[in-house]
This record gives sequence, C-alpha cells and structure tokens, in this order.
Amino acid sequence: MWYLSQKNNFINVRISLEKEHDMSLFLGHIHFLMYNKILFSEEIFENLLNLFKDNNTTKYKKILNEEYPVEKGNLTDLIDENNIHGWLDERVNRSENKIAKLVSILLEKGINIDDIKNVYYNLGLNEEKIEAPEDAFNIMTSKFLDGMPCDGAIIPVENTENTFTFKINRDVHSEIWSKYINSEIYWTLRNEFVKGILDDTKYKLKRKGDIYKIEG
Repeated sequence: MWYLSQKNNFINVRISLEKEHDMSLFLGHIHFLMYNKILFSEEIFENLLNLFKDNNTTKYKKILNEEYPVEKGNLTDLIDENNIHGWLDERVNRSENKIAKLVSILLEKGINIDDIKNVYYNLGLNEEKIEAPEDAFNIMTSKFLDGMPCDGAIIPVENTENTFTFKINRDVHSEIWSKYINSEIYWTLRNEFVKGILDDTKYKLKRKGDIYKIEG
C-alpha cells in the first residue's frame, strides 16, 4: 500500500509539472499584461519626442525605432509562440533602451529636465482618479515594466486606509539606464507619473531610500 501511495504521489507531481510546462507554452493573462506595459512605454516615447522643437522629432523617431523596433498590433498575431517569454523579454529590453537613450539625447540637446518630468506627470494626470493609496500603486505597477511579477522587483510592505508603503526590492532598470545617463533619473521621472495620479487628492508620494509611501 505504501508503494502504491508513493507511486500515486509521484504521478500527481509529474502531472502538475507537465501542466505548468504546458501553460508556459501558451499565451496567458500575464503575457498580455506585459505587452500592454510595453505599449505604454511606446506612448511615453511618443510624448517625449514632442519635446523637440524642430525636425529632430522625425529624425530621432526614425533612428530609435529602427534601432529598437517594437511591433504594435494584436499580440496573438505578432508573438513567436515557440518563444513567448523570449519574445517579450526582447521587446521589454528594446523599449527600456529606447526611452533611456531618448532621454539622454533630450538632455544633450538642452531640453530641461523639468519639461521631461512634466511629460510623465501629465501622463499620470490622465489616469483614472483614485479612492485609496493602493489604487495609485496598482496603476503604477500596471503601467511600468518591472520584470515578471514573480521577479519581486517591487513589493508591497504595508497597506492601511490612508497609507500604502512599497519597496524597490530589485532595481531592474539601472543596468540599462546607466549606459546612457544617471539611472536615478529613471526613478525621478517615474515618480512624476505617480505624482500626476495623486494630483487633486489628499495623498502625497514620499521616498526614503528604496522605501516609498503614498499617504494622506
């Protein structure tokens, strides 16, 4: 009986592992979520391009799109279904490089950092109005690329009625941004997006090192 029980346990574990493997072979919610974040990065890119005052808008749009192409359309028609995670990971990399390089070019061309911050702030303003601090966190994490959820790049710490605390557990952006400019600029810009979400609410974004609080 013990042998049969152990054999059945082994079979159940094997079936479970096989199901997990099969799930990774098919498009799921997480893959569409990641692609939507990539598309949001492309929206940021388009808005940043508008900061150029001359034909540099067209020039750098062409250069950066050719260097870091990101396909737009129905994900099921675009993605390599034999390499789902690899395809998405490559587009995440391209999107991040594209924006980091564009920000560095904007600064080199004399565009004020406050103008760049305003682009992010205004994008935050366009988001749905929040009722609780957790709502702002959920919007932020639904928009920005922080790896896969299982990577644990950003983790909630505390959630109360008037305060939501989270931690940057692993900075997945600095490696790319530091190739072009001070990687801290990434967080400065991203924080402006959150401040835009919080506009006209009682909540404020506060930071101490890797710990952030949205409180009011």
